[in-house]
Amino acid sequence: MSRASSLYRLQELDLAIDRAHARLAEIDRLLSGSAAVSAARAADEKARVALQRGKASVKEAELSVAGQRAKLETAERSLYGGSVRNPKELQDLQADVESLKRHLAVLEDRALETMLALEELESAGSRAAEALASAETAQRMEYASLAGERDQLLSRTNTLQAEREAALAGVAEKDLALYSRLRDSMGGYALALLRDDSCGACGVGLSAAECQTVRNRPEPVRCHQCGRILYAG
Repeated sequence: MSRASSLYRLQELDLAIDRAHARLAEIDRLLSGSAAVSAARAADEKARVALQRGKASVKEAELSVAGQRAKLETAERSLYGGSVRNPKELQDLQADVESLKRHLAVLEDRALETMLALEELESAGSRAAEALASAETAQRMEYASLAGERDQLLSRTNTLQAEREAALAGVAEKDLALYSRLRDSMGGYALALLRDDSCGACGVGLSAAECQTVRNRPEPVRCHQCGRILYAG
């Protein structure tokens, strides 16, 4: 195996390890909490609060209606009970009764509106609760899948690390130093394949002599434009 070939194998392993680590980090982020569940919980809590307020409004409206009815009954007893005989007082009582009836009708309409609004809030609360239950079920299924994938990735990473250690045995110290430096500065890609007499990374063309040098020279040959080590494959 040539020196460039040993480095290319090392790069393949390092890139595979990088991808595994990136996916593990993503899985850990996903396992830390679901945005869908958080949103569903917030919506469910909002619906619960609105429902509590709706019930309080209905109770308040019912009490107002009951109080108004009691006032009306008292006024009607005074009007029709025979205890008041003065025409002026009777006229005033009649006006009071009519006024109480009109206000009672307003309060009854309001009570009906609050009851209809409560029915809608109850429906909205049921929908929010169902959405939350569905989101939590989906989260549990997703977590189970992610946990399984995470275990597989950890096992795969351990295997890749062992393969990397074995690959390092075939890499000269100075080649490793160059590889590490280029990998840090080139976004993880220290080597580029020679493709159609061009650098597979930056695309610069090479002469026939340069391509022959890449294929035959024992030591690593670098691209004269991007600086990566070229590998003929």
